[in-house]
Amino acid sequence: MTMSLENEIGHIITREVESLNRPDLYRKPIISYSSADDDRYSELKQIIGSWHMTPVELLRDVQSVISYFVPFSCAVTLDPGSKKEVSPLWAEAYMVINEYFNHINEVVSAFLIDRGFSAKTIQATHTYDPKDMKSAWSHRSAAAIAGMGAFGINRLLITAKGSGGRFCSILTSAPLIANSIPFHNDCLYYKNSTCGICIKACPVNALSVDEIDRFTCQAELVKNSKLLEHIADPSKVDVCGKCLSICPKAYIE
Repeated sequence: MTMSLENEIGHIITREVESLNRPDLYRKPIISYSSADDDRYSELKQIIGSWHMTPVELLRDVQSVISYFVPFSCAVTLDPGSKKEVSPLWAEAYMVINEYFNHINEVVSAFLIDRGFSAKTIQATHTYDPKDMKSAWSHRSAAAIAGMGAFGINRLLITAKGSGGRFCSILTSAPLIANSIPFHNDCLYYKNSTCGICIKACPVNALSVDEIDRFTCQAELVKNSKLLEHIADPSKVDVCGKCLSICPKAYIE
């Protein structure tokens, strides 16, 4: 039986993640698709800012956006909340998958191009200008549009496997079937105002109900990266994870 294009792409991404052979760090990925002409991509220019690009601004003949999420293991997800300072385990998981996303994207792009479609990859992280903290693309927003999850009060996307993990995107001219099923928001604060512990967990008070102070948050990440410079290039391990790790929805089986 011939697999659909969507299933083939999902199989490739899952295979490549599994080939890392790091079940101590990662679980099976979630893959979903959205239509490049979904009105919500244009709305991001109002929600995020005019600098956020739509799919067609990045790839002229784009028809679909591939979104995928690699969830962290339970040990990785919960570790930042158990540490007084930065978690080396979290930093390792963050760094390894961010670098490996380049490989996954290349494999998926080669598959699509071989079948006559165009493809454009977007780097996994550091897509922002550190001077103004403006990013031209939000992997999490694309994943939300693809029905993969909903945002919690900590501005992180809660998926069926929690929010602990990393997202990436690939644009393509392939006409993929978009996920049209809305994702129920599992954030306890938005559901019944019974939580909000992520706000209290922020070590620099950068997070509030109304906003996130990106510059204060980034300063904390840079400080943490210097504490980890003995294990990695600081530019690759500017991490924290405390507002995520403490969340009751950070890890879902």
